[in-house]
Amino acid sequence: MNTAVVPKVLESCTLIYVEIDENSNKVWKGSVLEDGSFLAQWGRVGSQLQSTSDEFGSVILAKYQLARMKRQKLRKGYTEAQIVEADRPINVTVGAEELDAIAARQIHHGEDERARQLIRYLVEANIHQIVSQTKITYHVETGTWRTPLGLVTPNAITLARQYLLQIAEGNNKNSLTFGRLVSQYLRLIPQNLGKKLDDSVFRSPNELQRQQEILDALDAALQLTPKTIEEGENVFECKIRRVPGSIEWGREKFREIRKLYETTINANHLAANYKLKRVYEVDIPSMRRAFEAKAAEIGNVKLHWHGTKASNLLSIFQKGLIIPPADAIQCTGRMFGNGIYGSEQSTKALNYATNYWNASGDGNQRVFMLLCEFAMGREYHPKNWSRSFPRPGYDSTNVQPGVGGVINQESIVYSIDQVNIKYLCEFE
Repeated sequence: MNTAVVPKVLESCTLIYVEIDENSNKVWKGSVLEDGSFLAQWGRVGSQLQSTSDEFGSVILAKYQLARMKRQKLRKGYTEAQIVEADRPINVTVGAEELDAIAARQIHHGEDERARQLIRYLVEANIHQIVSQTKITYHVETGTWRTPLGLVTPNAITLARQYLLQIAEGNNKNSLTFGRLVSQYLRLIPQNLGKKLDDSVFRSPNELQRQQEILDALDAALQLTPKTIEEGENVFECKIRRVPGSIEWGREKFREIRKLYETTINANHLAANYKLKRVYEVDIPSMRRAFEAKAAEIGNVKLHWHGTKASNLLSIFQKGLIIPPADAIQCTGRMFGNGIYGSEQSTKALNYATNYWNASGDGNQRVFMLLCEFAMGREYHPKNWSRSFPRPGYDSTNVQPGVGGVINQESIVYSIDQVNIKYLCEFE
């Protein structure tokens, strides 16, 4: 039985046309094959493409046809898709199994199987965060992320962030301008949005947050390249140790943290029914050292709760807590300026981990919360809300219930060296 030999692709070009007002989400791809033929493919993004093949018998003539067709499409408003063509080699990220092995090796867990299982889960949650919310897929064999058109490039993500910011700021602009912004964004991060394009979904804070999380997760994946791993660079500098219930100090520590949690519950919060299940000690040396120096300088150290989703924890263990740039898309938690937010009230922070504030997340994730040291230094206690934070001469902001519509206590610090993660707490 003879097996058909598929001619090698010598050159290809992928063009995309997205226009919300026309309900257009189209792709066109032209390829020159080594046998001198020209293959054209077209259709809606994410759907099965139609195709036609012309036999030219000459690679030169086939390349001329590709150039001619490309010019025609560009004149009609198509743009080049920001993807890496399949015939061009690229190392984008590591595979899921390799990332799991790296995390297990570099996040010290004391050979504790519970901690090892936690690390494996966080790797899976990080990948699932993208796959579950978009048609962007993860290929285990190659360790790459793909839009429906191909591999995502760093340049596409950078440009997409700029458009997403303009979309967030353009909610009050006329529909034509807003639609153009959404169209430009979708040209950079192609997505299968069905048969009917509707830009109104991008007016939703939840959708903007969802798209931001997709870009963040893709960006984080691009940073973990095989070359980085081969050169021995540590991706993670972190230690995780489960607080054991089998020995007395572990039981005492668990009871201490459980008491802190239960005595700071707000019974009106939906998260109030969660019970503390397991506690892990966390040590990120670079974070701890910076905090110790800052705390020695300004003092007033307090324990605060900080909520986050499970899919964000792998990134936190890699880079620590960060302060988003002033122009980042953040729909929650920035009422009192750009900073790291914590709370004395456990369920206030736990709401962030359970998607109470943001319905865009995956409600099936395991529920975690961080217990952190905050070096508050000189605190500013606002009497009412304003747009001017942080206040000059103060190291932090301490907001009491009733100020500016806030119903729970909030603490905000404005430098990453003012926070140190002490414990990771899991709830059920």
